[in-house]
Amino acid sequence: MTFMTQAGLVLLSIGGLSGMLLYVALDKPKGWLGIKQISRFRQGHIDALVIGTILLSLGTLTVLPAAIGWVIIVSGYYTALATGALAWWPEWPTHTRLAWWLDFISLSSFAIGLTAAAISSFVIV
Repeated sequence: MTFMTQAGLVLLSIGGLSGMLLYVALDKPKGWLGIKQISRFRQGHIDALVIGTILLSLGTLTVLPAAIGWVIIVSGYYTALATGALAWWPEWPTHTRLAWWLDFISLSSFAIGLTAAAISSFVIV
C-alpha cells in the first residue's frame, strides 16, 4: 500500500469521525462544543471525505512522481482540516494576511497538483 493510499484512508477516517460528531451536533444548541458555524464544520467533513477519496484513488490507480504526490497530500490535508477548523474560528482567514495566503497557497497547490497528476498520467509510462 502506497503512502498516498494510507493518507487517503486516514483522511477518510477523519471524515467519518467528523460525520459522527456532525450528526450529534445537529441536535445540540448553537455553540455546543464551541462550534460557532455548523456549516463550516459540515464543509470540512465533506472536504475530508472527498479529498480522502481522491488520495485513495490516486494512490491505488497511478504512479505519481513523489513531488506531485507530496504537494497533493500536504495541500489536501491542510484544505480539509483548515475548512473544518473554521467552524470554531470563522474569522481565522481574515485575521491576518498570512492566514489568507496560507489558504490561497493550499487551495492553489491542490488544484495545480491534481493538474500535474493528470498531465503526468499521460507522460509516465
